[in-house]
Amino acid sequence: MHLRLPDRWPGASAAMRALAARGRRPKPFSLVLAFYQRDPAYSLGLASISAYAKREIQNVRVSLVPILRGDDAERVARIVADLQPDLLGVAAMSPTWLPSDPYLQAFKRALPDVPVLVGGYQAIVSPEETIAHQAVDFVCVGDGEAPVAALIRRLAGETSVSEPITGLWEKRGDGTVVRGAPFLVQDLRELPFPDYSLFERDGDIHYLSPRAIQSPTLITLPVLSGRGCPYRCTYCANTTLLDLFGGKNGLLRKHDPEALTRELARLRDRHGVQFFQFWDEEFVYDARYTKTLFSSYRERVGLPFSMFARVESMSDEFCAAARAAGCHSMWFGVESGSEEYRRRYLNRRMATERIIEAATTAQKHGIKRFAFAMVGMPFESRSDVDATLALMRAIRPELSVFSQYVPLPGTPLYELCRQHDLLLPAAADQQMWPLGALNIRQHPGALTPAEMQEVAAEIMTYLDVTNRFDA
Repeated sequence: MHLRLPDRWPGASAAMRALAARGRRPKPFSLVLAFYQRDPAYSLGLASISAYAKREIQNVRVSLVPILRGDDAERVARIVADLQPDLLGVAAMSPTWLPSDPYLQAFKRALPDVPVLVGGYQAIVSPEETIAHQAVDFVCVGDGEAPVAALIRRLAGETSVSEPITGLWEKRGDGTVVRGAPFLVQDLRELPFPDYSLFERDGDIHYLSPRAIQSPTLITLPVLSGRGCPYRCTYCANTTLLDLFGGKNGLLRKHDPEALTRELARLRDRHGVQFFQFWDEEFVYDARYTKTLFSSYRERVGLPFSMFARVESMSDEFCAAARAAGCHSMWFGVESGSEEYRRRYLNRRMATERIIEAATTAQKHGIKRFAFAMVGMPFESRSDVDATLALMRAIRPELSVFSQYVPLPGTPLYELCRQHDLLLPAAADQQMWPLGALNIRQHPGALTPAEMQEVAAEIMTYLDVTNRFDA
């Protein structure tokens, strides 16, 4: 692929004009992808973009540059520059947006002529804030596969620069922003499966295996059976996505189960995988689909796996079928032990008795239980937190995950915090997981900072005694 853009584009950004002025460049087109992370991890979104670009664009080279917390920004920028990118794509979650800032600044200093595209939940729920960053030229508002390919074609001179690209916002040279409509893949059969070669080091991906969750001895790979979630939990950005794309029916999409299990068998053989983690936000799409997938998985793949589940779905019949297919563990959200708090503030309407019943049912079928909970939420009292710890003790999951609440922009619970002046100034070191420090202002009836410290100590004692990572 050659870049054959005219020297002047009406309203084009400085970065894109400079790129066009280079004239022809040697093949291939260089797409560099980066994302900030606390620890080495997979990004299945970037892997899907890589697979789609390689299928749709002739002779494209895709490279991944992970950014680990604490990495020197100038050193990372030099690594990116050595790859000679024609386009730099950066994935960002809302909690990692501020920590990503020094890296974005360094990229623009090192590569002033290279367009920078930001995608991920940060870009979708806060596009105005994202496009306003001086280092950002494009923002992806929705699924990124087709928009990134369309941008590559534009940079290659194959399409007009005057038309907006669906799924992208573009900052032009005069400061105006061209807003393409949000984009959502309607049929996942249109996409190739994610490109796991993006994560390889000398042909190997085992260094990334998230082994601690199942067993320290199993080589593990995260996968997706689909995309989307129909629920409107107030702390989750999915509510924004449902509003943006018109309700749950447009969001819930699944891969063909037979094609999916063929791909999982290929990954098993290619990478020596011993355990699959299904990262679907909503694994249980419908009973017919799940039955077909379980049957095909058992026959073709035959490996233990984990999934995210809702306690409403963890029936005796479902747990039995999942276990027969090889289900090792189910992840499910408790969030708060107070039924009143869950219903009033979190839009989680399951009864406490249902949580206990679901956990007991999974255990009866030999399925391990991994339960999530949050603390430090708005208007959450000490008694609410005590109820959370009491419920965790009652169901005694093999793994409990307590997270410190972080108000995520675009979520209803964030808006509640904003309306009551509970938001703290954004901090670059704010993280989603560490316990002990409130991420919202102290307010009447809720935890005090001293109580939060006490709660964190109680939780850590509980986790030390009960968590069984290799069970």
